[in-house]
Amino acid sequence: MNSSVLCARCRQEVPAASTFCPACGFDLHGGAGRYATGFLPISQPLHGRYVIERRLAQGGQSALYIVRDMLEGGTQRALKEMSESNLGPNEREKAINDFIREAEMLRSLDHPALTKVYDRFVEGQKHFLVMEYIRGRNLEDELIATGQPLEWRRVVQWGIQLCDVLWYLHNQNPPIIYRDLKPANVMLTPEGRLKLVDFGIARWLYPARARDTSQLGTDGYAPLEQYTARSEPRSDIYALGASLYHLLTGRVPEGAPTRMAGQPLTPIREVNPAVPEAVEHVVLKALALQARERFAHATQFSEALEWTLHPQSGPLHESGLPAGHPLSASTPSFGVPRHIGTSGPAVARRHTTQPIPPRLQVRPLRLDAGFLEMDELVALTVEIANSGGGEMSGHTETNHQCLRVEPRSITPETNVLRVALDTTGLRDGPYTCHVAVRTTGGDQIIPVRFIVRPPRGVGGALDSY
Repeated sequence: MNSSVLCARCRQEVPAASTFCPACGFDLHGGAGRYATGFLPISQPLHGRYVIERRLAQGGQSALYIVRDMLEGGTQRALKEMSESNLGPNEREKAINDFIREAEMLRSLDHPALTKVYDRFVEGQKHFLVMEYIRGRNLEDELIATGQPLEWRRVVQWGIQLCDVLWYLHNQNPPIIYRDLKPANVMLTPEGRLKLVDFGIARWLYPARARDTSQLGTDGYAPLEQYTARSEPRSDIYALGASLYHLLTGRVPEGAPTRMAGQPLTPIREVNPAVPEAVEHVVLKALALQARERFAHATQFSEALEWTLHPQSGPLHESGLPAGHPLSASTPSFGVPRHIGTSGPAVARRHTTQPIPPRLQVRPLRLDAGFLEMDELVALTVEIANSGGGEMSGHTETNHQCLRVEPRSITPETNVLRVALDTTGLRDGPYTCHVAVRTTGGDQIIPVRFIVRPPRGVGGALDSY
């Protein structure tokens, strides 16, 4: 008995028991295919009430659309579509469970900086989430659009707002750990308010559980304990510190494992001297490698940030809190320079007696290649410079074989990196890869985003199983 059949569309041999072709998504019994994530037709109604206006964004695990809710007078909502492409049965079940968990988690929360969830449904075997539509752009795009580090007072005020939402999440029962705080996941509305988005890897913290379900996060923003799947509330404090560092300097801080291996964290003021020393001190405390040396909770972090805006209220203690704060005397010191929060000869001596180190500058901070065909080769460029002193050297790395960077070794004469993006052998769908530039003047991770189109004449864009 033959255990396989040929797909009528792509002619691939597939198991006879399959419902859909694993190569092209064709319905082997009904003759229909379903649209790939991110390719739902404009004006298509869903769930009897939501009409698609346009696609907003697409990532590796989901796509986001603007829709009109026809049962609410045409109110605009955001529709999140879960992707199941290239997932095996076990992975698919986990992805669905994570998607449902995100919906239930957000439905239980009520904070002005969190996205509201209105509905969750399944249609055509696909899972959808209907949420508040947030106008604006994320903080990473705000940084990229500005083209330079952001003004420090503005960044500190954002940090205070984000401390408030972290305090709210960490005081739920059980506490919620966000686990992926970074500028790309914080929306800035036209009114100047912040919204924390994408709870895809957030989790409830159960004290009896020794480890997370998985090791997740983003390199540069994730603390050391998250690499061993042991996140806790102070893990989000580290990620917020890393996000503020990024916005103040224009570059992602050195990753926690790299720092643990001996690569020091570049001081903020070496990259952006306009940042006050007190702000640098507070952010670096949040970025302490050991959780016990960070702020104990988000309110402490917020109070320290508030102090940097009003330093006349008194000096800053080594704990990272204003002197005289009831917790400052009991909080462990972590080796703060004695001149922090002061001015005069001590500061002047530091800048005149020590050589200026090299300092990496990279532009652009992100590469977006857009839609690409299969078997296409695209050339991209990245400019690098040394805005510090001395000579800068290093090397480049990529996390996917579709990317090649020349030169691999960086010398003092290197000012351009040529990135070759080759889609040969890639399946259709969205991709996010990265180029890492690692130098004696600091590191920078450059995301590379693109979407591979399905083959032309293969019945449109279809999910594969």
